[in-house]
Amino acid sequence: MENIQSVRPRQEKKRLEFIPGQMILRVRREAIRLALGTARLKMTPAEAGRLPSSIAEPIDYLRRNFGLKDVRPLFSERRSALRRVKGTLKARQRLAILSSISDSESEELEGITILSMAARKADEKLVKEIGGTPTIDFIEQMPARWLASNRVDPLQNMQWGLRAIQWFNASIPDASALKLAVLDTGIDKDHPDLKGVIDNYFHRGLNGQDIVGHGTHVAGIIAAKVNNGIGISGVANCKILAWKIFDDQPIQGDFYVNGEPYLRALQALIHQGVKVVNLSIGGTASSQTEALLFRRLHARDITVVAAMGNEYLYGNPVEYPAAYDGVMAVGAIAENRKRASFSNTGKHIDLVAPGTSILSTLPTRRSWYRDETDYAAWSGTSMATPHVAAAAALIASRYPDQKPEEIRGRIRKKATRLPAMRKRKWTKDYGAGLLNLKGALS
Repeated sequence: MENIQSVRPRQEKKRLEFIPGQMILRVRREAIRLALGTARLKMTPAEAGRLPSSIAEPIDYLRRNFGLKDVRPLFSERRSALRRVKGTLKARQRLAILSSISDSESEELEGITILSMAARKADEKLVKEIGGTPTIDFIEQMPARWLASNRVDPLQNMQWGLRAIQWFNASIPDASALKLAVLDTGIDKDHPDLKGVIDNYFHRGLNGQDIVGHGTHVAGIIAAKVNNGIGISGVANCKILAWKIFDDQPIQGDFYVNGEPYLRALQALIHQGVKVVNLSIGGTASSQTEALLFRRLHARDITVVAAMGNEYLYGNPVEYPAAYDGVMAVGAIAENRKRASFSNTGKHIDLVAPGTSILSTLPTRRSWYRDETDYAAWSGTSMATPHVAAAAALIASRYPDQKPEEIRGRIRKKATRLPAMRKRKWTKDYGAGLLNLKGALS
């Protein structure tokens, strides 16, 4: 491990801030309801023709000038059916706007659509031109989210991370009834160390195979079966609900979250009885739509844990979703109990957890991207985050009445102060310190 103080400043790594050609548009529901009435909107071309010009004209403008190819209502189950409606592209796009109002389960989510554009370099211009329209609540570029892990060769067969968080000394409660969501690259639900752990796997519209292996690795850290005579031990024996939110092909050399299934998953997990969410992803752009969904999760007593990011040597940017209010942000330490050289720092950090050479599960089948199978040691704040998410699940099982802020406060209060913190209660490098599972459960 290289000494942090001796590392020379490096050129910032070139990653996307936004996904090219994708926008999120939200129309003001009042504008449509005022024009078309408060009754249930009819999903017909005739009804679409009555769309107020103040909304229809911006959509037509985007189609004529920026190659608007598709409008998809984000929280409507009629997305596929709308594409089969006979009529012009213009009519189908207007119907999608109506569906975003009519078919959303909550007023909070009404009017949100995904736009696919042919003109990929026009995004910033669009935000300025369309965002000022009175009937448009907001238009924003789709933020890029990438994996917060660094792949390394297996270096050891011992799980030092469990020792570091005092897992072996803790009184581990039964969390088999608790559901923890993993939104990631997918999962190998048939892995011998994960059999019976995966409660459900959602990958609608996406290949079910975990090509990258990242989601399977995260899941193993959380809940690989203990004392089954094979492999490794997970931190908690909770049930995992997995959502695949990544496409299987990289963009410009990196894998990025597919924004539409990701945002839909954040809404869908509310109805699945999930109590904790692990997000080992990050990106430098914030999003009004994403922030709205995290507020909904927090209001429903769902604890969200996210990675600080691995770009310290490339400018140490603030990354989301870790930086949103109410999200528990996790950095990584190495085996020497010092901050991992890649781990981002900042005022929003909550604590740190083991994040270098973390041994965990991988899909048992190779992919075009990944030769490693079964088990491997990887590094990243991606690997630190599931230690904390699993700890939150155990706390929620032992203390079911505690709210997310109480769980977060307990984890921070019981964290172990590290020598590098110099007796301070909190630092931007380590937050409140190293996850202490024994203390958090006592």
